[in-house]
Amino acid sequence: MGKPKKQERKERKYNWGNLILELFVVFLGVTAGFLLNNWTSNQDEHALEQKYINGFYEDVVQNISVLEESTIGDSLWLIRTGYFMEQLANGTLNTDSAAIGVSLVVEVSKFTARQGTYEDITNSGNLSIISDFDLKKGIVDYQESYKGVQFMDDFFYEFAGEYVTPFVMREFNLVQGELKNPEMSSSVAYSNMFAGCVSMRSQRFQVYKEFLEESYSFKKQLEATNRIDIN
Repeated sequence: MGKPKKQERKERKYNWGNLILELFVVFLGVTAGFLLNNWTSNQDEHALEQKYINGFYEDVVQNISVLEESTIGDSLWLIRTGYFMEQLANGTLNTDSAAIGVSLVVEVSKFTARQGTYEDITNSGNLSIISDFDLKKGIVDYQESYKGVQFMDDFFYEFAGEYVTPFVMREFNLVQGELKNPEMSSSVAYSNMFAGCVSMRSQRFQVYKEFLEESYSFKKQLEATNRIDIN
């Protein structure tokens, strides 16, 4: 004989209850897994962001150190060349001083910023991982300012390559350390070459000083995040 209809309906109701319970357990498991994965992902992003912030801080500290040395060096160079510029203006520059002047203008240096962290974060497409909008803007602005420094350095090198080096190779005896023609010390060619180099170095000095101030500001901005963790 078959089971009574009333009993069958009860068993079916009990089976539906189990199914709902099982679905609820599965839902909780999936939700918990999703939340765990999301939490893990957030933790990973937070750790990566921290790594980048530390990297930017290390880079800017190194840049400040090099820029301070560069600006001091340029400042001393401009003071030394000021003496020769005065003699050129008065027409009193002698041959020996002119030779020393040549040794000064051939001193060509270049500032190369440490920017490994910026290259890493942009090449990997992770700039968006910086959660602080103002800091993100500060990072981009700092790199844009560095492009101005690069432009000035390149312009200076181009000037040295087109005007200073050809003059030195043509008019200066590198072995004996003297001008081939003593009268060249009072020539327009020498004056223009020397004055041009001083002018370029002076402009670069101002660009370096401005970028140094921006480096100080960027460093303070990074420190203001209270997330600097440099061992």
